[in-house]
Amino acid sequence: MPQTTQKSIPGIIALRIFGLLLFLFLLYIANNLSFFTDNPLNYQVILFLNSQVWLLVLITIAFLIGEIFNALIFPLNLPAPLFNAVGAVLLVGFLISIFALFDIMLDINIFHIFDTLSFIIYPFVFIIVLIGGYILILRNLVRTDQSPKKETEPRQDSATSKTREAITWEDVRDEFRQAVYDLLTLLRSSIKK
Repeated sequence: MPQTTQKSIPGIIALRIFGLLLFLFLLYIANNLSFFTDNPLNYQVILFLNSQVWLLVLITIAFLIGEIFNALIFPLNLPAPLFNAVGAVLLVGFLISIFALFDIMLDINIFHIFDTLSFIIYPFVFIIVLIGGYILILRNLVRTDQSPKKETEPRQDSATSKTREAITWEDVRDEFRQAVYDLLTLLRSSIKK
């Protein structure tokens, strides 16, 4: 099976912001170059992209938040499929609007079926991406639970197991402190990756 690589949260943020800024810069250049070309098709595509900029920014933000949550450890990565599902629905909406643009540009009426079926497509995509994301989380959780575990305490023979020491409140306090310390260390290492 392919190994999944853990990405660092600052790396994810930097990569997604860089991609969005690159797209906005290229759109800015295309807007300025449209004054020098006399192509109505080119002008129509640029107007379409200008009208969809905020949708593309929302798609990027939704997938960015989903990817950030996905980079965290188990209990903290549970919102990731929700944000990925919202991003997928927005992406499908953008693709449907691209098909509508093709209908307008080619003066055909083939892709209007997507507009009429959008009330079925959007919930279907949302549910499929949501269920798939949670299945992926559970699969990764089961995979890490099935990894070989080392035995931390040596086995006790039957004579010593009968004479157990009484557990004191100090032992409980020390165990609780160690658990909180381990949790915070795990969170810190997850964020630093």
